[in-house]
Amino acid sequence: MINKDYITIFISVSAFGLSLFSLIVTLVQKNKETKRTIRKNLSDTIENISKIGIETAKLQANKDTDFNSDAIIAIRRKYNSQRRSLITHADFLLQHYENLATETDYNVLADTYVAVGDIERAEYYWLKTIEKTKSNALRIMNLRGYGIFLFHNEKIELGRKIFDEAQQVELTVNDENRVMKIDTCLMLCDMETEFGSKENYEASLIKAMEILATMTSKRRKDEMHKRLIQKLPDSIKPTA
Repeated sequence: MINKDYITIFISVSAFGLSLFSLIVTLVQKNKETKRTIRKNLSDTIENISKIGIETAKLQANKDTDFNSDAIIAIRRKYNSQRRSLITHADFLLQHYENLATETDYNVLADTYVAVGDIERAEYYWLKTIEKTKSNALRIMNLRGYGIFLFHNEKIELGRKIFDEAQQVELTVNDENRVMKIDTCLMLCDMETEFGSKENYEASLIKAMEILATMTSKRRKDEMHKRLIQKLPDSIKPTA
């Protein structure tokens, strides 16, 4: 009789254990499905934001279109309304599911908040972009983007500091990475020309020349030399 009770108890415990295991497996699967759904939702939202940015850029680049005409302004307002709706949704997802976010998600939101005029939120997402970046090459690109953002928002000294940080990021020594470093110098030249000082412009240009001198590929060196020439003041540009 006692043995039968033990057998009954064993069967009951085993059944409970199997039920519990089955429940755990089901919950894990549902959690994975939920994460996939949220990630797809976020990806679709980010893609739609990017598409609006591309269409707006096309309007601005079209030489046959007056970007500030009443008709185009009306279209831009509609695009901005769509942007605001999409970034509100994306912002909500990123705040609640940060573990599913990528640096690209943050980067798109940073640019889009600039486009709709929310500078504080844009800066928040630039910082999140950099924080989330894992690759050194992408880190340089994102630091440059943040530096440009700072220059455009009258934070000149901080902008210079961020560009300097970008230059300090270590990369494998090769010509393609030297090109990236030269690009960083030339971007800073543009910012110094528009917002900064002649001295800092010249210092960045000299730095670009120093990196150029270390390149080994003649073709790439010639390409970058031509780009560098374009950054020289008209008064000292070589004549054809």
